[in-house]
Amino acid sequence: MFRLPFLTALAIVLNFTTPAAASTFYVDAASAGGNGSSWATACKTVTQGLSAAGSGDTVEIAGGTYSGETLTASVAGVTVTGSTASGKNGTVTIRGVEGQPVLTVSAQTTWRRIVFDGTGNTDQYTVVVSITGGAPTFEQCTLGPGMQLLSVGAGGATFSRCTITGVRRGTEYGQAISIASTTSPVTFNYCLFSDMQFNYIQPHTASRIDFNNCLLAGFSGYVLYAGSSASVTDGVHFKNCLLMANGFNSPSLIQSLSAAAPVTLTHCLTQPRSPVNITQSTQLGSNVTEDSPLVPGSPGLTHGRRQALVNLGIDDAIHLDMWSQMSAVANAYGIRTTLALNATEDIGSTDWGIMQGLVNAGNEVAAHTAHHVYLPEKNLLNVTAENADATLTVTSTDAAAQTLTLAVGGSTVASFDLAATGYDTIGGLSSAINALDGFAASAIAISGTSYTTAPVLSRDLNATSVTLTPNVQVSLARNDTQFFADEITAPKDTIQSQLTQPNSSTPYVCNSFVYPFLGADNDTIAATGAAGFTAARGGYYGSYAMGGFWTSSTSPGGYDTLNIWSIEPGQAFGKGLDAATLARRVSALLEWAKFTGAAISLYSHGEDEYSLSDWTALIDVLRADTEVTFATLQNIREYVATNGQLSSGATYVRTEPWPDVADYTPTADSALLRAGAVYTTAMTDFGGHTVPAGTIPAVGLYQWPGNAVPTPTPGLLLLLLH
Repeated sequence: MFRLPFLTALAIVLNFTTPAAASTFYVDAASAGGNGSSWATACKTVTQGLSAAGSGDTVEIAGGTYSGETLTASVAGVTVTGSTASGKNGTVTIRGVEGQPVLTVSAQTTWRRIVFDGTGNTDQYTVVVSITGGAPTFEQCTLGPGMQLLSVGAGGATFSRCTITGVRRGTEYGQAISIASTTSPVTFNYCLFSDMQFNYIQPHTASRIDFNNCLLAGFSGYVLYAGSSASVTDGVHFKNCLLMANGFNSPSLIQSLSAAAPVTLTHCLTQPRSPVNITQSTQLGSNVTEDSPLVPGSPGLTHGRRQALVNLGIDDAIHLDMWSQMSAVANAYGIRTTLALNATEDIGSTDWGIMQGLVNAGNEVAAHTAHHVYLPEKNLLNVTAENADATLTVTSTDAAAQTLTLAVGGSTVASFDLAATGYDTIGGLSSAINALDGFAASAIAISGTSYTTAPVLSRDLNATSVTLTPNVQVSLARNDTQFFADEITAPKDTIQSQLTQPNSSTPYVCNSFVYPFLGADNDTIAATGAAGFTAARGGYYGSYAMGGFWTSSTSPGGYDTLNIWSIEPGQAFGKGLDAATLARRVSALLEWAKFTGAAISLYSHGEDEYSLSDWTALIDVLRADTEVTFATLQNIREYVATNGQLSSGATYVRTEPWPDVADYTPTADSALLRAGAVYTTAMTDFGGHTVPAGTIPAVGLYQWPGNAVPTPTPGLLLLLLH
């Protein structure tokens, strides 16, 4: 009888051995705890399910929040997914702990429909998801909120239909996403990047980085920043993307300082650097190339996180006539405006009567200091002894009994009663000291202003006794308590004594303040609140949106109603523009504002700065946008207080989450529609539909009725992979 050799027979047996079947391990936070073999015996934690899984297995997680978990994935071939089973298909949220990533992954694994939540950590250097190897894949996941969101190491990674959002480092500059994948690629397909504050995407090393059909929004500084040592062999590529960031205080939205990390944008729409420097044409930095760029301007999104709040105003008592004229135009459309009123002690009854009429029409009068001074400056007067050692003494027993005395060799040279006419202002006191032999004095000069241009009170000097060395200038500090009382509290009292509530005999309530010269620091903000003001307009360092921007005293970032963001319309848009250019620039600002949930104050001074015709044209464009809510400064405060959660003092944080990416649909005339390149092959859209070849994707983001071939649901956010 013929027999096969033993080794041959063994080989045949082995060749026909059935591989072990893949297993599914179930996880349910509501479970009593089990081995995970079924829903009835589900594991209670994701950590338990992940520990049980081997290569080829699936960990299926029921909807719910899994707090206090730190996941480590080191077994290749495992799939971890949120369940789609009826009754188990809620949102899966895994919330980490202090000082640890929510997920550390070092093997080729797949993650689907999971929220990785890093709010359990407060260490600003800890990321939400740390990838150290294995080239994992993430599909329909959310990474964030967290202090930093993502670190991609050797091996790279792929992200599809993911939302990466919610940096919580406050005003800290740094990387929200770090890519150091050495010689491996990293790919983001149809992803949303949002709410990044001052943090950015930073490539260090990679073979190639791709952003295909992504929406990048809510960056307060750079969107992407590559340092001089960055090396990305095949470059960084943005294709069919929309960049909707404001680039505040950064030279560009995308910057690469390394020729070894070139960046290319193909068929992308880059929103102008709104709201700051919106008139600048340069959006992109060095080593960045645009291929077939789209026409800049508003993307025309029909959905915003909330309506944009816009305040219109005129500054300074001397421009009362301008306020009256501009308000007449605005009030005709139901838009109420704000006057920032300074020099309250010098206003006559006629002017108060004009203001009362405008208040009766629903407009607002805000205090703008008594003497229009730069509040953050801590010193008021410089004094120098020119020939010999001298002593300078400022005594203060109360606001009405102060003297400044200069002495040489123990003998008094001069003594000034700081309440007396001629010496009761810093300017007058400075002139009196300069008239003395052997002494020189000058008011503190600030960039853009000087205390000599306004009658700052001498009684605001702090009590002191100092030695003056010849030709060495000494600066005299202010008395904060008296200074803020004179410049912040006093004008509030004056306004309330001169005006009444609209069409009433009740005294006017002045709870809005405007910082002169765009100057607001923590001390002045605190003094403003202490004086009873609940809303105040700062400058372009002010907070503009619920949940983030220039709020260094709070973490996470919030909206401080005592520091509302503002800019002059001439700086934001330009002056004397044709209607089409003005409409495009204003629309870009408003779309940014709607996406970020911003409140904006647009203000000017006299006719030479922004004319009545400029204001008329601007108001005409603004009023046409039905998603804009026009507001006084107090209206802004009321809106924020209603829609936010009080954090501390006048600072609020938002209470609702960002909407799903697919909520953002374009208007019929949007630049996003049918603006991209025709797809050469069929693609799969954000909703899983097949889109035929020949479709024009409009930056890869949107479809709309009217394309040459049938499309999915009109207005659906597609985010197609080109």
